[in-house]
Amino acid sequence: MRRIRDLVSILFVGFLFNMHAFADGEAEFDYRQGVMGAIGGHMNAMVTILRKGIHQDELALHARGISALAEISPGIFPEGSDVWKSESLPAVWENRVEFDAAMTKFVEAAKVMEQAATTGDMAQIGTAIQGLGGACKGCHDDFRE
Repeated sequence: MRRIRDLVSILFVGFLFNMHAFADGEAEFDYRQGVMGAIGGHMNAMVTILRKGIHQDELALHARGISALAEISPGIFPEGSDVWKSESLPAVWENRVEFDAAMTKFVEAAKVMEQAATTGDMAQIGTAIQGLGGACKGCHDDFRE
């Protein structure tokens, strides 16, 4: 009887560890969704500011926000976070060198945008936002459904 109870306990603990691993992948996915949503929000706000000419004094705030989030973005795609509802293509994990290179371009473009936004120089800002949009598009084209 004790042997059966011990076996059941071992199986239950194993089940919990497997559920924990699954939960971690789900948690990583949820976190990634939040970060990427915030990046998209900052990008949308900057594009609206530039196209509509509103809240221009807040452009640098959004550029700082996207730059800060870009810094952590390479780390939000860990192994095991490729869950069923993810829009990330398997290429993120299968072609990690290419994905990391795309993320590096995004981080660099976000830094350039942050710097340009502080100058108020519309020529620099225009070039920087195009570079940032291109970095986003390049990654989305190759690594997102």
